[in-house]
Amino acid sequence: MGGNTGTGGRKAARIKVSPLGEGALLFDWPEAGNTEHAEIAAVAAHIRRLALPWIKELVPAYRTLAVHIDWHKFTETGSLDGLSERSRLAESLLLAEVDRAQADDLQEPARQVRLPAKFGGKEGPDLAECAERSGLSEEAFVERYCSMVYEVAMIGFAPGFPYLSGLPELLAQPRRSSPRLQVPAGSVGIAGGQTGVYSVQSPGGWQLIGRTFVPVFRPAAEEPFLLGPGDRVSFVPVDCASECEQEELRHDRLSGFEKVGHSGTTESVLVVEKRGLLTTIQDGGRPGWQAYGVSVGGAMDPISMRTANSLVGNSEDAAVLEMTMIGAGFRVERDTLAAICGADMEARVDGSLLPMDRPVWLRAGTALTFGRARRGCRTYLAVAGGFETPVVLGSRSTDARAGIGGIEGRALAAGDRLYAGDRSTEAERWAQVLHRRAEKDGIPWASVSWSSESFVTAAGLGIMTLRVIAGSEWQEFSMEAHRTMLGEIYRVEASSDRMGLRLTGPALQRDRGTELSSHGVVPGTVQVPPNGQPIVLAAGCQPTGGYPKIAHIIRADLPLLAQCRPGDELRFRLVDLSQAWEIREQLERDFAVLQAGIRLALMDPEGAWMR
Repeated sequence: MGGNTGTGGRKAARIKVSPLGEGALLFDWPEAGNTEHAEIAAVAAHIRRLALPWIKELVPAYRTLAVHIDWHKFTETGSLDGLSERSRLAESLLLAEVDRAQADDLQEPARQVRLPAKFGGKEGPDLAECAERSGLSEEAFVERYCSMVYEVAMIGFAPGFPYLSGLPELLAQPRRSSPRLQVPAGSVGIAGGQTGVYSVQSPGGWQLIGRTFVPVFRPAAEEPFLLGPGDRVSFVPVDCASECEQEELRHDRLSGFEKVGHSGTTESVLVVEKRGLLTTIQDGGRPGWQAYGVSVGGAMDPISMRTANSLVGNSEDAAVLEMTMIGAGFRVERDTLAAICGADMEARVDGSLLPMDRPVWLRAGTALTFGRARRGCRTYLAVAGGFETPVVLGSRSTDARAGIGGIEGRALAAGDRLYAGDRSTEAERWAQVLHRRAEKDGIPWASVSWSSESFVTAAGLGIMTLRVIAGSEWQEFSMEAHRTMLGEIYRVEASSDRMGLRLTGPALQRDRGTELSSHGVVPGTVQVPPNGQPIVLAAGCQPTGGYPKIAHIIRADLPLLAQCRPGDELRFRLVDLSQAWEIREQLERDFAVLQAGIRLALMDPEGAWMR
């Protein structure tokens, strides 16, 4: 990989193609300028309209296009087995479509959007300083700014946040030396040679010159995003925002969060009494929206989530609770069937230690508590029926940075009530059997004698080895950097979170010093910022990033990454695409065997599976 396969097309001939981990290809237009963002967006639109079943989503960003692929659905490969061969064929097919896109798609006019905005004052607190730096009056600065038509180069940073190209050099501004802790949604900002609109309230370091009260992100609306890559945007100065526009913004940000839908029962299954360090609702994630800056997110350790759900008869990606480092405490409101997988947080019911990796029946009125993780970092609690909260952009997963999913887009807090959906037939059968056993023994909980095999070899068991494949910029790092990365030990820093794990160790030096435009990234991407200290992107990472990618942790090892905690030590081992594919396929085969055993047990609760 690393270059196109020679379709002979004028446009495709100048595109560099490289793997983006195991699940995507990154198409890079090295010579693309600001005028060609619309071209790349049009190529993405053309490919999207083909509705190819093996293409999961496309993420245009400045001069790149990330194509996320489901290799199991890539039926065009015929008898090809290896991922490397599949990648080469997919690359060839997609490059051919790049050329086919030119004739029709680029003739379509770009969508034009006009945004009314109030400049200066409390809505634009940095306008005066920006105008002074540019040698203009505030009025002249706003007039020049509003005379331009900007192009959406990409959506990133936060859901719906448009990065707009076309800012005159005269108006370019440095980022703030100290970012604001909170920037209101709708704020219009400038950073360097680009401008944009904050889509949600968030921290930010851009210079704020104004604010629009037309929401660019409406999570509960039928069309959640006002803007998309390739759109043309102009700003219209207004004296003030009308009350109705402000009310529209407030309503759109809150609707969908105000009520908790639950189809199973009106009675909550758990009430939060202690929130823990970070307890959130997560499921299989929110794919399909990365082109609009939305993180896929979902459970950091998908194997533990899938196992816990299987143990209580749920679908694999049903919503669970993810607890980090220090667990939460709950009051059980009604009898339920639960399972605990992942890190061992010494779960207890009324002080009695609960077993992990198996179905457990819990009596209403009992106290379910979790302590500190004895090993690993994240624990997953599933209940029969799955936790039910509003579905936002196709998922219940909490994205705290975007303020969506879960309960009001935040971590759980004391007093929150959690609801569950309807139990499956198998879960209902198990609950009845275990209930009878608990009644017979006079105990507040009951379980089984068997347990599922743990796929999580949590940190704290020595130095963790994570397997990686080479990233797009691997060759831009020196041989010494390669030897350092693969031979030295790195430590996980306390500043690590769901977006990524920051590592400290010997610095990795890149030979080529040119800056990269923002481009697609994936969970597992190992980025190297200018200080040379690697950052490993995790499940909650943004869809795009600008640091060079030296490597990608293979997907089969992402559950191990999720269980690494601050202070743990890591080393990396290089494998190729074919090896990564084989390792992942073997993991899925092993997991399928585990699921088959669980299903067999759930079908026969009265049989030999009981103690």
